[in-house]
Amino acid sequence: MTDRDGLALPLRAASMDWVTSVAIEVDSEAEAHMARVGLGLVDYPESVEVRALRPSLFQAVSAFLHSPDLEVQEAAIAAAVPLLDAPELVEQRALLAPLVRDVLISSDNRSYRSIASRGLKSWGEETGLLPDEQDEDLWAGGCSSEPPF
Repeated sequence: MTDRDGLALPLRAASMDWVTSVAIEVDSEAEAHMARVGLGLVDYPESVEVRALRPSLFQAVSAFLHSPDLEVQEAAIAAAVPLLDAPELVEQRALLAPLVRDVLISSDNRSYRSIASRGLKSWGEETGLLPDEQDEDLWAGGCSSEPPF
């Protein structure tokens, strides 16, 4: 299995990445986006069913939050972040926030760093200046005289 950058991933990490993508599709940000275009997430039974599975998915993912394999650990933390959008899991955010800060923010995987940033911000947690946020100003005007232009 490979990630989006074509790097080889252990099967467990790839499975967690799949959980991450599914969880993101039904989180409150996705629901808000759908509402802006006149759709309701609740109008899609599959989405409602996936939302109901979030506590079970979190339980499965949490078994790997402290994996000795860094790739698996990062993938598990990244999967847990969007799952904690579920109202019944909100109390878990305070427990996961230190792992997000200590492990995910410094990941080599840009997607994981983005998930960390979005998660911490949506939880009302202090993020400080995250590595990827330093690059955001390059695109503030749509282009830059510095690479990547």
